[in-house]
Amino acid sequence: MKQPQIKWQYLGGRLLFACNIFVLVLLLAGDRLAVPSWLQVAGRMHPLVLHFPIVLLMLGAVLPFIRLREPEAARWKDQLTAGLLLLGALSTAVTVMMGLFLSREEGYPADGALFWHKWGGALLLWTASACYWLRDSIKIWVPKTLSVAMVALLMITGHFGAVVTHGENFVLAPVTPAYQAPQVPLEQAELFAHVVRPILEEKCMSCHNPSKAKGGLDMKAEDKMLSGGKNGKLFIPGDPAASLLMLRLHLPEADKKHMPPAGKPQLTDDEIAILHHWIQQGADFKGMVKALPAQDTLRLLAAARLQPAGTDNSLAQLPHADESLIAKLNNNYRVLYPVALNAAPLVANWYNKDKFDIASVKELLPVKAQLTEIHLQKMPVTDADLEVLAQFKELRVLNLSFTQVTGKTLGALAKLPHLESLSVSGAPVTLEHLLALKKAPALKKLYVWNTALTAEDMQKAQAAFPQVAVVKGFDNENSERLKLNQPTLVNTNSVFGKNMQLVLKHPVKGVEIRYTTDGSAPDSLQSPVFGDSLLLTQSTVVRAIACKKGWYASDPVQYSFSQSTYRPDSMALTSFPEGQYVGEGAKTLMDEKKGDFNYGNGKWLGFNSRPMDAVVLFAEAVPLKQVSFSTFRHLDAYIFPPEQIEVWGGTDAKHLRLLKKLSPPPGQKGEPNSTITYDCSFPETQVSCLKIVVKPIAKLPQWHPGKGNRGWAFVDEVMFN
Repeated sequence: MKQPQIKWQYLGGRLLFACNIFVLVLLLAGDRLAVPSWLQVAGRMHPLVLHFPIVLLMLGAVLPFIRLREPEAARWKDQLTAGLLLLGALSTAVTVMMGLFLSREEGYPADGALFWHKWGGALLLWTASACYWLRDSIKIWVPKTLSVAMVALLMITGHFGAVVTHGENFVLAPVTPAYQAPQVPLEQAELFAHVVRPILEEKCMSCHNPSKAKGGLDMKAEDKMLSGGKNGKLFIPGDPAASLLMLRLHLPEADKKHMPPAGKPQLTDDEIAILHHWIQQGADFKGMVKALPAQDTLRLLAAARLQPAGTDNSLAQLPHADESLIAKLNNNYRVLYPVALNAAPLVANWYNKDKFDIASVKELLPVKAQLTEIHLQKMPVTDADLEVLAQFKELRVLNLSFTQVTGKTLGALAKLPHLESLSVSGAPVTLEHLLALKKAPALKKLYVWNTALTAEDMQKAQAAFPQVAVVKGFDNENSERLKLNQPTLVNTNSVFGKNMQLVLKHPVKGVEIRYTTDGSAPDSLQSPVFGDSLLLTQSTVVRAIACKKGWYASDPVQYSFSQSTYRPDSMALTSFPEGQYVGEGAKTLMDEKKGDFNYGNGKWLGFNSRPMDAVVLFAEAVPLKQVSFSTFRHLDAYIFPPEQIEVWGGTDAKHLRLLKKLSPPPGQKGEPNSTITYDCSFPETQVSCLKIVVKPIAKLPQWHPGKGNRGWAFVDEVMFN
């Protein structure tokens, strides 16, 4: 029976009607209606108030299905139903208005899930209003049907709201099988589609998609990703340090600009490394993983992530060698190092052919389970020595270019089960000799340029090895002039003790490397020619170019090397680095390896809320007169020069005096990213104990976006005298 309408119901109904009209106007007006800033504040309260009408509407939808026999109880139930529906519809109207205000902000495209969420909210409001106005209809099925429709719209609208806020399939994610990236064999894997994109989909696209392009950034489509968002381009191919993506990833997690936001799943160190190296190598959307060199860091990271079924993943299974053993095996003429940061596979290089003998190869047998690459180019390796090399069963790459190998014993190398790449370029190898390698099970590349093979032999060799790429070399004598690439540095350390044997190389045969050490620009006529190596006995900046007749000279390249005369017996941190910039603790400060612009690569120690405080001990007193610090400056990432550096010294920790206090110049707006070395010089003092304090900047300057916050100080190497 229809109940008489009381005053609050009458006024509430009129107000509800006005709200419906206003919501319709907002929907139809679209972007043509300007929203003042105070209404934008109200719009941002949409997620806060939307839960209130949900409860009211659900209760109001249930009551029409409850029948009470007592007239007085039925009357009270009808009054309660009216109150719940009216309050629920009015609060729905307010929520819809707030949502429409919020949708005007950047990052919310008008189409996709947001479109359905907006119109779903409006339909829910109109249905809830109809439930209130027609609650006393003489046809009992009307309020019940409207109640069911209201609940259905509530669920549908909520679903699209979850998609806008949290990404697709948020509601059903707990009962939906976890997304499994398609298992693609390494040989078929695309670098972006199968390695990079899954990382972005898992960690980034819930906030940067066509339905919710936060910051104006949509990462779903490649063209949208390249165009970036309102804060600029997402990445700059070839320059990860200047790329917004890497900058936001490396910000402290507590920073509001850090991505992903705090509370959401963060990227792992390997995932960050993959993105860094992908950008560094040009951010290619079409490149294949197999196109990368076998020892390339990005390829190794990609292989570990793909872990394809049926593909040899033995590299990832190799045990790590003892670090002290690796350090012991390194000397001035032989360098042993991992193929990538924290990787087990090792690479061995030899320098100075006058000091080489096969015994130096035998000395590496204790790490034969980790040694995957041996580079003996230009060393006096003989045919008899190949039996020794055949003992390194984990070898993937072997370079015997321009050695004394004639090819008579090449068959010994066919015993290597994993050998993929062999170079005998520059050796008098014949086709008959090569055929002894047909039994090599894993061979994929064979470098034979400048050998005894004729053009006809080359063709026969390729026919004999159909699954192997026979590399014949490149002849540019009669072609157009091309520009040489820069010489590359072989040494892995840029800090040395008393001396260092510097080695530069170039892959093109016959190239001269010209260099200078006085700061002047090298030229192809007057500058000294780089030989097999260069002995450094003091801190030096080497500039070099590659030159060859018929080619344009390369661009100059510059390398800095720092001498640290004394190596402490121990170094300990009494205040610990923060965030993800913890490196290997105190070892990072004395490992003779300088960090670069990739400040998230584990070679830097970062300090923010407290100074770096380190204690250095020498077993015997040493005459110190200078302590130098390698630091980093990246103002956009809040990394500033230290506010103050203090060096204390004495006979022990209880008898220290201040030897030097240095206040570096503060960072100035617009200064480029750079590594900076600060020298703390003082009168020569005999010390056994040092205390080093590096204080980060306490307050960022007013011109900086993070003004007033603490800055970061980054240190990666401490050098003595």
